[in-house]
Amino acid sequence: MADEKESSLKEEVDGGGNVEAGVVIPGLSRDEQKLAELGYKQEFLRHLGLFENWAATFSTMNFISGIPVLFGWVMYTGGPQSAFINWTMVGGLSFIVSLVMAEIAASFPTAGGIYFWAYRLGGEKWGPFLSWMTAWWNWAGWVCVVPGVQQGSTNFLLSALQVRYPDSEVLSQGWFAWLLTAIGMIFAMAPNIISQRASGNFQTRDGVFNNFYNGINLGDEIQASDSYCRIIGVLFGAWVFYGYDASAHLAEETKDASEVVAKGMWMSTLSSWLLSVPTLIIILFSMQDFDGVIAGTYTNNWAEYLVQLVGENGAIAVLSILWVDSTCATASCFMSAQRVTFAISRDGVLPFSKYFRQLNKNKMPVHAALLVFALSIVITCAVIGSTVAFSAITATATIATNFSYLFPIVARHTVGRATFQPAKWNLGKYSVILGIISGLYIMFLFVVLLLPQLYPITKETLNYAPICIGIVTIVSLLGWVLPFGLGGMHWFKGPRRTIEEMDGE
Repeated sequence: MADEKESSLKEEVDGGGNVEAGVVIPGLSRDEQKLAELGYKQEFLRHLGLFENWAATFSTMNFISGIPVLFGWVMYTGGPQSAFINWTMVGGLSFIVSLVMAEIAASFPTAGGIYFWAYRLGGEKWGPFLSWMTAWWNWAGWVCVVPGVQQGSTNFLLSALQVRYPDSEVLSQGWFAWLLTAIGMIFAMAPNIISQRASGNFQTRDGVFNNFYNGINLGDEIQASDSYCRIIGVLFGAWVFYGYDASAHLAEETKDASEVVAKGMWMSTLSSWLLSVPTLIIILFSMQDFDGVIAGTYTNNWAEYLVQLVGENGAIAVLSILWVDSTCATASCFMSAQRVTFAISRDGVLPFSKYFRQLNKNKMPVHAALLVFALSIVITCAVIGSTVAFSAITATATIATNFSYLFPIVARHTVGRATFQPAKWNLGKYSVILGIISGLYIMFLFVVLLLPQLYPITKETLNYAPICIGIVTIVSLLGWVLPFGLGGMHWFKGPRRTIEEMDGE
């Protein structure tokens, strides 16, 4: 059957490796036909439906462990009031971004998603450059997401151990945190390289919605105002509400991809938002002692919240469950990072792309997974010598992934406006205004997450996200303009048509 499909496909491919839209190729499903029109042959097993595609983004956001990950952090960057406002605001704006992304995904259902969108929307003039930049930013973002999520998972486990063994010195050592993260990363990688087959009181209303706390001034002098503190707290929600493209990365493995991927993208974001807001409200009203949470000394002061609420044994149990849950979320993020690595390697963006784009006998990109794993281990080494490394990793991942979304969104409404053909699922007359809101929100995040998060600024409190983002910017731009034929501008013409490979077989 596969040979018949390849034979039929070869007959319909012209000399340029193109399959004209509207030309029906015998033996191909509607999804394979659409993929052929976009220039790719079917390589992955296509067996996923709406639930699996929805779950890809929903589990990537994972508000169940996402709220606790930065709960202690947001308590001193604004307190309950800031937590509620920022979470609700970011969730709503993220839903708008997911709608805008879904409209583009419906027209271009390919793995790797957004850098292909940028190429097609940019046209012959701007397409290669926009595709190149999008690929590097999106890939860098996802590679940082994996260790960031797993480090958050490690913090749950460390906090559980600290509750049980409060005097153990090894639990505060950076190398021990790194070791636990590395072990957890192995568990997260495994499913991506194997075949796919208590009592207490409640807070008052004022104690939740009017309880603001500015705890980012560590010195005697107040350097950061309350307004500044409120803005910094946006990371609490932004760390959870992104990764919409997780659904797009499974496009080539999803049935009826043009419609299902779009629905999976916006439905998962909306359901995460609507379910998480009441969850957060319940959490905030159930807090027993706000001052105690602020004064806690655990790796993640969510542990202090739990100890107050359900006792030490209950806290250990919940933290252990959250470690498992968050490690599973890492596996979901790992899948997206792996698929992005495969997709941009398929198109020659990364060094040694031929190696990283290979699939094993189970149609799994194992080499891409090993690269993500190795880079994640290296990035996580930062926790050994810095007290703010975790927040820097989370900020870098959030900035890079969101900024990569900006390229195709802007291209959709500028250079690609005349050529973009909306799919059956589209935003109609609301497309432009929602696109503008999405672009402004992403730029807001870009600026805010680069700002210092603690004062006074020292080597221990410095937000290293600007340095990380600077590295991504330099690598992507230098990689494009390098002389002597080395830079992408000399040889990268956009996504490669794998249909041409079949024509030459």
